[in-house]
Amino acid sequence: MSAPLSNNTQTMSNALTFTGVVLLHVLGLVWAAQQLSVSDPVITPPSVVGVLVAPEPEPAPPPPKPVPPPPKPEPKPVVKPEPKPVPKPTPKPTPRPEPVREVAPEPVQQAAPVVPTPPAPPVQAAPAPEAPAPVTPPRTDAAHLNNPAPQYPALSRRLGEQGRVMLDVYILPDGSVGEIKLNRSSGFPRLDNAALQAVKTWKYVPAKRGDKPIPFWYVQPVSFVLNN
Repeated sequence: MSAPLSNNTQTMSNALTFTGVVLLHVLGLVWAAQQLSVSDPVITPPSVVGVLVAPEPEPAPPPPKPVPPPPKPEPKPVVKPEPKPVPKPTPKPTPRPEPVREVAPEPVQQAAPVVPTPPAPPVQAAPAPEAPAPVTPPRTDAAHLNNPAPQYPALSRRLGEQGRVMLDVYILPDGSVGEIKLNRSSGFPRLDNAALQAVKTWKYVPAKRGDKPIPFWYVQPVSFVLNN
């Protein structure tokens, strides 16, 4: 019975020895790790701090060179004026006394007798101007004139256009038409044109002042009427 107990004891002692060795190794590793953690230096990153650097002052400009004074002008020689010769006084001739002249007395003029002015003749009144001679207007109804009547436009007949045209006619002393223009329209250009074309070829008995023919503006009516 003693042999098995000794074997167990030896086995247990070997186990304890092995366990102790393992513990020592573990403790050694822990202690080495602590030493390594303690011995490592703590590295702090450097801080960058900006510093304002004042610019270097510019060098002062060199002082200006002194300007040399202008040269003094040389004094001009003073020329003394020569004395002018004093003219000698010319002796004045002694005036001779003028001979005494006798003045003849002026004749005394007598006043002319006053002649009375005759009275002015009475002013006669100017004769009153004669009254102007009456003006006789021109005529177109004389039988010997033979003035053609205006032609009625065919289109105006079909359209039923009718009206009265007033013309300003300047009649010369020989009875011919010198100028013609429209005074008032009939409302239809075709009728107005027909009246102008006809009247400008007419002849008139001219206007007269007394027995003398004169030029005259005359208003000539022309009527266009459709007979049913």
